[in-house]
Amino acid sequence: MVIPFYMKQRDYGELAGIHERLMKGYRKVVEVNRNGKRMLGTYFRVAFFGLCFGDEDGKEYIYKEPKLTQLSEISQRLKSLYGAKFGHENLSLIQESGKVNRKTLDANLAYVQVTFVQPYFDEKEEKQKITYFERQHNIRNFCFETPFTPGGRARGNIDEQWKRKTICTTSHTFPYIKKRIAVISMRSFELKPIEVAVDEMTVKCQELEQLVTADRVDLKKLQLRLQGSVNCQVNAGPLAYAQAFLDENKQIGLSEVSVNNLRNIFRKFVDLCSRALQINSEMILLNQQQYHDSMVTSFQFMVEELQNIMNETLIIDGDDADTISIATTGNDSVFSFSTHRSMTSQLQVGGTVEDSSVA
Repeated sequence: MVIPFYMKQRDYGELAGIHERLMKGYRKVVEVNRNGKRMLGTYFRVAFFGLCFGDEDGKEYIYKEPKLTQLSEISQRLKSLYGAKFGHENLSLIQESGKVNRKTLDANLAYVQVTFVQPYFDEKEEKQKITYFERQHNIRNFCFETPFTPGGRARGNIDEQWKRKTICTTSHTFPYIKKRIAVISMRSFELKPIEVAVDEMTVKCQELEQLVTADRVDLKKLQLRLQGSVNCQVNAGPLAYAQAFLDENKQIGLSEVSVNNLRNIFRKFVDLCSRALQINSEMILLNQQQYHDSMVTSFQFMVEELQNIMNETLIIDGDDADTISIATTGNDSVFSFSTHRSMTSQLQVGGTVEDSSVA
């Protein structure tokens, strides 16, 4: 708004200063978008129960905490705060994230329920809010998950593991002048076991894709994600989802749409793992070559297992020791990566490269 004023006044000195400040600001935006080091806050849902809270009894809030605040940190702080106010013997923390049955509570005691939540976006918002900054501003919907099984237990086998997603809507948007905002409405929906698998694998793909498409590669993060993706046991991790829902003998009663979605996600997952291994092979130091080779071996094992489970052609080229090529019949895609480190690369590396025993 001030630029037209100074232009009319022909005050070119002020205009130069304004544009210089704008240039510095935009350069900072480019920098933080590239390195991903900016942390704008962590969110928690806090609910209060007990007559001693007065008007706050039964109310829920979303708290915004600095940077990487842990659940244990805010829980301990609230415990100390309200313990000093009502007496530590009269205060109890509720650890579970599910709906509280007030009939089981002592009305004379103070109860505080603390749950980690994340910003929630519908399909339209997902397309509009791309950058980390955008996903932390003008937000009022937050989500937390509660695992459950039909038998009443919180955890069970993969084929019986359900998940309830609860969406909390606040009265105002964050950032706000206060660090907490009241929750004015809540809604929830349940995910069936195969939908839980789709949801979990989608998150894995998003995390990998964010790393392999970054302008500046954070090698340590990349290696940690790779390790969690390809170095998994047969009955754990991604392979467990494939065995539970993509085996033709176990698909009776499952939604065909959900099965196809999960198949497509696994095809993308294999592609992203191969791209991550390619980047890792180009970026690692000499003392990490053995670590990289072990991940390649684990990846080959995972692809072979997926090929048997999905009944698809996943071809690993063994003729060339330096190259692995994979073709999936489901989406007619072909990709390859080198198993040995390239001495030159155009990629920028971020993070800390440590010895393979640490990574």
